[in-house]
Amino acid sequence: SDVATVKTPGLEFPFPEYLRSIVQEVYRRWDRPSGNSAMRAEVSFFILRDGAVKDIRFSTRSGSFSFDLSAQGAIEAAGNAHAFGPLPEGYEADVLPVTFFFTPRVGP
Repeated sequence: SDVATVKTPGLEFPFPEYLRSIVQEVYRRWDRPSGNSAMRAEVSFFILRDGAVKDIRFSTRSGSFSFDLSAQGAIEAAGNAHAFGPLPEGYEADVLPVTFFFTPRVGP
C-alpha cells in the first residue's frame, strides 16, 4: 500500500496511517488489471467528517471505459461501506479532499 497513490491537494495532512487506510480500502475493492502499465486515471473525491464520500470526479481518465468504471466503482464501494472511517480527531476541517491515482500492476 503505497501512500504515493493518494494525495491531499493543498493540505498538510499529518495522518499517514489514515492515508494508508484509504489506499488499502480502495485497492481491496479494485480489480487491478494486469498489463498496459501506461494506463492511469486520477479520481478526486471528498471524505466527510463521518467518513462518508461525496463528489467523486475524474481529474484524468485513462482512455479505457472499463478501467475508469472499475476505478470509480472501487471508490464508490469503499464510500458506501464507510470503509475509511471518520476523519482523524486531530484533523480540524470537516472535509478532506483526496486525489487517488489508479495505475495497473506491471506484468502478469
